[in-house]
Amino acid sequence: MHKEWDFEAARVKEVRDIIAKELIDRIRKTDELKADSRILNREMWEESGGINPSDDLEITTYMQYINLLKQNVSDISDNKRRILMLEKQYNSPYFCRIDFKEDGYESESFYIGIYGLRRPNKVDTLIYDWRAPVSSLFYDYEPGRASYEAPLGRIEGELLLKRQFRIEKGELKLMFDCNIAIEDDILQDILAQNTGSGMKTIVSTIQKEQNRAIRYDGKKVFVVSGPAGSGKTSIATHRAAYLLYRHRNNLKAENIALFAPNEAFADYISNVLPELGEENIQYKTMNKLVREILEESFTKYESYDEYMEDLLLSINSGKSGKRTEIIRFKASKDFVKIIELYITELEKNYHVFEDISVNDHIFASKDEIDRLYHEGLAGMPIARRLSHINFMIRYRINEYEPHRLKELEAELSERIDLNEREIKALARLKLTKELEVCRKTADEICSLNIVSLYRKLFSDYISSNIPAKGLPEDLVKYTVNALDDGLLLYEDQAPVLYMMSLLGMIEADKDTKHVIIDEAQDYSEAMFKFLFRLYSHSNIAILGDPKQNINSYGSIADLKELKNILHDELEYLELSKSYRSTQEIMGFAQRILPSNIESFGRHGKEPLIYSSDTFVELCKALTDYLMSFKVDNYNRIAVICRTQYDCNLLYNKISSKINTVLIDSNSSWIPPGIIIIPSYLTKGLEFDAVVAVIGSADDYSSDEDTLLYTVCTRALHCLDIFSVKDAKILEKLTLKRN
Repeated sequence: MHKEWDFEAARVKEVRDIIAKELIDRIRKTDELKADSRILNREMWEESGGINPSDDLEITTYMQYINLLKQNVSDISDNKRRILMLEKQYNSPYFCRIDFKEDGYESESFYIGIYGLRRPNKVDTLIYDWRAPVSSLFYDYEPGRASYEAPLGRIEGELLLKRQFRIEKGELKLMFDCNIAIEDDILQDILAQNTGSGMKTIVSTIQKEQNRAIRYDGKKVFVVSGPAGSGKTSIATHRAAYLLYRHRNNLKAENIALFAPNEAFADYISNVLPELGEENIQYKTMNKLVREILEESFTKYESYDEYMEDLLLSINSGKSGKRTEIIRFKASKDFVKIIELYITELEKNYHVFEDISVNDHIFASKDEIDRLYHEGLAGMPIARRLSHINFMIRYRINEYEPHRLKELEAELSERIDLNEREIKALARLKLTKELEVCRKTADEICSLNIVSLYRKLFSDYISSNIPAKGLPEDLVKYTVNALDDGLLLYEDQAPVLYMMSLLGMIEADKDTKHVIIDEAQDYSEAMFKFLFRLYSHSNIAILGDPKQNINSYGSIADLKELKNILHDELEYLELSKSYRSTQEIMGFAQRILPSNIESFGRHGKEPLIYSSDTFVELCKALTDYLMSFKVDNYNRIAVICRTQYDCNLLYNKISSKINTVLIDSNSSWIPPGIIIIPSYLTKGLEFDAVVAVIGSADDYSSDEDTLLYTVCTRALHCLDIFSVKDAKILEKLTLKRN
């Protein structure tokens, strides 16, 4: 037993007693606040129930009660949140202790937990929040010289001790001193656990390279590239929690946006921030963002899932040539430059103006508008210039309106069959009709139609200016036909948004202060350029893995390319170690995509390949196999097929014999148990066991190594392959590593 075991066990008890007292006080306080709320409601009704709108004093009293009730509701909410934190703290108050001697001062002990805790006197800190500046010493240093960034500057000194604890249900179970950031035994134990209903917090096992990314405070944009299982998504969620703690006086949850690949993934990570005692942030997907901005501009928007399904099915059928060629073109740097040139040409040659007049009165002549657009407002984006012109015209119309109304009333007053009231009404009606045409014309010449402009980009501009680029006419027609049908293809969505941004049709988001983009390897250059403009007032963290680039036709792939867009504004961080899968699983994945990934030393069983002559026989063998998992106590087992079509076929074959859930693009969450899910929906997710199904000869054989690699690296503890015997990919999978 450790020589200081009794001391540390006694401290755990002391801290729990303090937590228990605050917990009781908080529960009592909540009851008091609820009672106050009832009293306030009753008093407000009694004093202001029959409020007279003309009585300013009564209205003032009423508003005072409303403000008191709002504050009361806020206090109850804060108190409840603190109670939840204290309940968790009571079971496991902290996970480590560090002793640090600042230069020139005595040494001091710091206990670190998920949440902070002070003594009742509010002076002494019993537990430091893992996000506190001093806590970084635990993650970043071995005993010896160490330093950390404090609000007043860098603190230098000596790290004398690093001690880790495992405290369960309030009882000290394990304690040891260590020389590295996270003792292998602790991390091994945590990684060996099965998955729960959502993503777990990692505050007790954050590694040095992860800690650097979580606390990064340098350039405006930074990129974190790392292999599957390196903790990128954990970094994304924990960084959000860190930012809310670090900037708690001027940053709210609504000021942070985290981009997730799909709704199911957003649900999977949504419990992390509440676990860390923070309110949930905005979880966005590109599909949602596109629809929010474009609204009813198109009758149908192709989702990412529909895009991937169509692409994968067409590849297997040998009909993907046209689609993949146009996708590659639209994701290229050349196309981004074409869009930029097109907007420049449009700015120079925008001449759709005409005189705005009524009767003989000219509000704005064609020449005046043209001069204002090309000279007076030069330098502004097109949409902003047109907005200024429209405002000017409408202002002049509004100024003219009273004068013209009097003229019409004077003309009508000569009619003996009308009284004064009828004259005024008829004059107003005539005036409205006269000026309606002017206002409508002003709106028409001062508005931009993005559908029409994007169509002209292909039907006119590219057709007449880009023949040398080798873009066949049928590919141009492919896009034009989709637009004419009211369909915005997935590969057109980023270019359309970027065009709108360049035109000034989309304003920069000034409310969002921090943006975190996960699974960014599948974004195109046009999408990144748009996001950098949309969030020009924000700090942006970008996380991804080129080896998991499942959208290779339509993405930037290598995140280092972003330096060409942002230059000195970007810093690139690289993670080197994978923690999710066993060494055996990672070794198998590296047969698909060889790499120098350093896998954390956790072992498990070797992945096996089960082959069958036909798909029907494969389904029977798979059913028998899945039944065996009942005794293995895995919480989440994913049967991953290449496409949704394959998933549907498999589900229809085996669902009557074994309880499974079919996941598709409409699924908003991933339940426990056995699920059947298409490959492209598994991005960012992890499962206790993965069964990769290769149901046809051509599955994963057409330049889809990154897709199969992504599928295999979803597994924590167990990976097996079920395949038909004639699958071409088996040759690569059965190769032994050198």
